[in-house]
Amino acid sequence: MKDKKPKVAFILLVVFHAVSQITESKSSSKEIMKAARQLLESEKQLDGIDCKKIRSTDKLRVSGELDLAHYCLLKSLHTNPSHGWNWSQLAEVFSKKGSKSKSRTCFKQALKLSGQLTSSSISKWHVIAPFVSGKTELDGDPVEAYGGIRSVSRWRFNETKDFYSELAAGGSISWKVFEQVSNQPVHISPKIQWGDLVNSLGSLAISEWQGWAIGEFSVNSEKEDISIQCLGVPAVYIDDNLLAGDVYRRDHHWSTVSLSQGIHTVYVKLRAKVTQILSCNLKVSTETFVVHKPSKVPDLVDGHLISKQMPVAVGITNLQGAKWLTNVRFKAKDSDECFTVEESQGVNIAPGQTFLVPIYLTEKSETEVDCSDIQLNLKVLTSSRSSDVSIDLRCRTKSESFIITFEDHDGSVILTLHGTGVPAQNQADSYKYMENGQWVFGLDQAWVLAPTRHGAHNWEGPGSLTAMTALQKLHEYTHQVHSFSWFEDKKASKEEVIFAGHSMGGHGAWHLATHYPQLAKALISLAGWNKKEEYGDSNKFFEFDISSSHTQPSLKAILEMCFTENDVDKLVSNLKGIPVFARIGASDRTVHPFFVRRMYRLLKEEGVNVTYRELKDKEHWWWDTWKTNDGGVVNDPEVRKFMNYYAESTIVTENTCPADGTECDESPGDALWFNRILSDLKSYTFTVLNPVYHGYVHGFKVIQQIIPLRRSTIQMTFYKNLVKVRTTNVLTLSIDLPQELSVQVKPGMVSSWVVCDSDGIDRTWITYGPARRVAEQPFLIVAGFQLNSCSFNDEDVGMLSLAPNGEKHLVLILMGSSISALETLIQLATPTIPPMTRSPFSNMIPDFIITGHNVKLLGPGGYECAGFWGNNWEFRPELASCVC
Repeated sequence: MKDKKPKVAFILLVVFHAVSQITESKSSSKEIMKAARQLLESEKQLDGIDCKKIRSTDKLRVSGELDLAHYCLLKSLHTNPSHGWNWSQLAEVFSKKGSKSKSRTCFKQALKLSGQLTSSSISKWHVIAPFVSGKTELDGDPVEAYGGIRSVSRWRFNETKDFYSELAAGGSISWKVFEQVSNQPVHISPKIQWGDLVNSLGSLAISEWQGWAIGEFSVNSEKEDISIQCLGVPAVYIDDNLLAGDVYRRDHHWSTVSLSQGIHTVYVKLRAKVTQILSCNLKVSTETFVVHKPSKVPDLVDGHLISKQMPVAVGITNLQGAKWLTNVRFKAKDSDECFTVEESQGVNIAPGQTFLVPIYLTEKSETEVDCSDIQLNLKVLTSSRSSDVSIDLRCRTKSESFIITFEDHDGSVILTLHGTGVPAQNQADSYKYMENGQWVFGLDQAWVLAPTRHGAHNWEGPGSLTAMTALQKLHEYTHQVHSFSWFEDKKASKEEVIFAGHSMGGHGAWHLATHYPQLAKALISLAGWNKKEEYGDSNKFFEFDISSSHTQPSLKAILEMCFTENDVDKLVSNLKGIPVFARIGASDRTVHPFFVRRMYRLLKEEGVNVTYRELKDKEHWWWDTWKTNDGGVVNDPEVRKFMNYYAESTIVTENTCPADGTECDESPGDALWFNRILSDLKSYTFTVLNPVYHGYVHGFKVIQQIIPLRRSTIQMTFYKNLVKVRTTNVLTLSIDLPQELSVQVKPGMVSSWVVCDSDGIDRTWITYGPARRVAEQPFLIVAGFQLNSCSFNDEDVGMLSLAPNGEKHLVLILMGSSISALETLIQLATPTIPPMTRSPFSNMIPDFIITGHNVKLLGPGGYECAGFWGNNWEFRPELASCVC
C-alpha cells in the first residue's frame, strides 16, 4: 500500500495540472473573443456601401482599397465571426494602416480559429498562362513587359485584363482561378487548341508553355519557421525569398524560411507541356532537421563489401529558416561484428539546405560469413539534438548483379548506360537470358558495369564523368586484395571497354566511344540518338523561344558552341578501327530509326567497321527477339555473340591483366590501343571540339586550340615505321608514343612546331570552359567592369565568368551591380522541366555572360555580351557575341 500512494498522488497532481491548463486556456480564449468582439463593435461603420456587390475582399486588400476592405471585412465578420481568413485579412489591413494593436488583436483571433497557419496548402491559385516557352533553362518572360510578376499580380482579380500570347485564339489571355483541394495536386490546363498548333507548326515543342501561379497564406503567430513543399516546379518564391521546389515530385523534400506575422504571397513560375500539375503544401517547422534514409547503398557480395571501404551519402535537411545546423556528424549506435562506421567530421548545413553527408563503411574481418542482409543503426549528432537512421545492406551472390557506391568526380568491361528513368540495377539485370529453364546473368568474359546519375545529363558532361569515374572505381575495387577467391581471375581493366547502352544510354555509348576511343574495344549502340537538340521536342534550339525575336546570330553561335562537343555525328572519325554494332526496331517511334541510319551512313563513309540491324515490327524495347526469354533488345544471341567475341582479350601486352590474378601494370595505356589497331589502319583523323573530354589517341592529345572550342583535327597517316601528322586549329599538343617509336619534328610550310615547357603554358585544356566545368571538381562561387574596350553602365548589370584558380582549377564568379542583377544570374541555374532537367549552369553557359536589365523579358536576347576567353584568359573578338 505504501508503494501505491506516491503513484496516486502523482496522478492526481498531473490531472490537477492538466485541468488548470485547460481552465487557463479557456480563460485566455474568452479574453481573445471578448477583445475581438469589442473591436468589431467599436469600429466606425461606413454608410451607403453595399458590400454584396463586392465579389472579393481579397481584391480590395491587394489593390490597396484599404478603407473599403476594412469596412467590408468588418461587415462580413459581424455576420460570420468564425471566418479565420477574414480575421487574418483584417489584421493585415490594420497593419498596413498603421494600427498595430488592432492588427495584433485580429491575428490573435485568427490564431484561435485557424492556427499558426491559415491552411496546410494553398487553396486558391490565380494563374496567368500560357505564354510561349523555349526549351532551354532561360527564356524571356512576357509579364516583364508589364513590370514583372509582382506588379502584374495586382490585377489577378480582374478577369477582363488582357495579356498577349500567340498560343491563344485572338492573341490574348487573362487571369484564371484554380482550386487546390486539401493537399491534392491542382491540374492547370489552359484552354488552348494544342492539336491545331502541333499539326500546323509541325512540332510538339509548341505544346510547352510558361506562366505564373499566385497564392496566399497567413502566419497568425508572431514569427515562425515555415516549411514549404511545391511539387512539380523547380523553384518558388515566398514574397521575395527564393526557395527550391521539387520538380521530380519526390515528395519528401521541404524548404524552410523564417516569416513574420502577416499575409504572405507565393509566386510559382509555371512551365509544362499541355498540363501543369502543381501542389504546394505548408507547415510550421517544429523540428530542427530531418534525416533522409539513404537511397544509394552498396550491396554485400557473399557477405562481404566489394571494397575494404565503401561510401554512403546520407541526406540531411536543415528545417530552420534562419539558423545554421552545426557540427553534424555520425556515430554507430550499436556495435556490429562485421562492420565499423568511420565517425565523420562535423559539417555545417545552411538554413533550409539539404546536404549529403558522407559516411564510410569498413569491413572488420575477411573471414567467411553467411550471406544475409544486415541493418546498421546510426545516430546523427548535431550541436542541438540527435536523431537515428538505419542503413540496410542487401546481400547478393556472385551470380547476381550487385550495387557498388563511390565518391563521384566532384579483364574487359561492358560499360552499359541506361535510358531515361531506368534504374541502374534494371539496366544490369537486363543482361540475362534463359537456358534450360534457368536465368543466366551477365557475361563469362567481362564485367557488366551499369553506372547511374540522377537528372537529364544524357551521359554528356557530368554524366560522362560519372560513367568514367565508375569505370575507374571498378578497376580499383577489383585490384584490391580480397577474400573472394573468384575475384582472382576477374580483375577489371579500365583500358579495355565495350561501350554499350540503350536509348539515352545508346547516345551515351556513342558519346563515350567518340570521346574516349583509346579505351574502346567495341561499341554497341541500341536505339541511340545523335544530338539532344534534334531528338524529340524537349531540347529544340531557338525554335519557338520568346528570346528568338531578340537574339543576334553571333550570340546564337556562342551558345551553340557550349554543347556542340556532344554532337556525336561530328566525331565519327574517332571511331575508325573500332568495331561498331548499331541496332534499332523498325517500328521504334521513341527514337526513330532515322537517327541510327544517319550514323550508319556517316560511319560507312568514314570506313568504320559497322554492323547495322533494323528489326522488323520491333518498337523501342522488347524482351524477346526471336524466342521467349532469349535476352531481348540488349542481350539476345546476336548481341551476345558480338559482345563475347570482343570481350575476350586477344592482345597480351604490359598493360593487360593476366588471368593468374597478378596486378596490372599501371603504365600509360595508350600503347595498348595504339598496338591494337596500328596494323589495321592506313590513316586516322582525330577530331576534337573541346579538348577537355579527350585523352591520348594514337599517342596524341590536344592541349590548346588556336581558337578554343572550334573544330580541331590531327590527321595521321601510318607507314611501317612512321606516322605523318597534319593538324588544324591545334596550338599545343602532347605526344606519348610507345618506347619503340620516336618523334621527329620537321618545319611546316606555314609555321613550325617547337618543343615547349608545359609550365610556360597559361590556359590549357584543364581550365577550358564552358562554365559547367566548374562543377566537375570541388569549386568556389565568388559573388561580388570593363570588358576589353566595352563598358556596361546599366543599373542592373550582372556578370558570370570562369576564372583561373591555380593551374588546374576553376572558380565561377557571379557579380552584380544590384541584388536584382545577381538574382538574374541565379536564374541561369534554374532547371527546365523533366525529362530534360539538367544540373545548374550546365547548359548553354559559355565562359562568360554579361546580363542587362532586360534579360528577364528577353531571355538570352538581353545578354549584353557572351563568349569564351582565349588561351591566356584574354578577350577574343572571334569568341564573343559583342563587338568591343
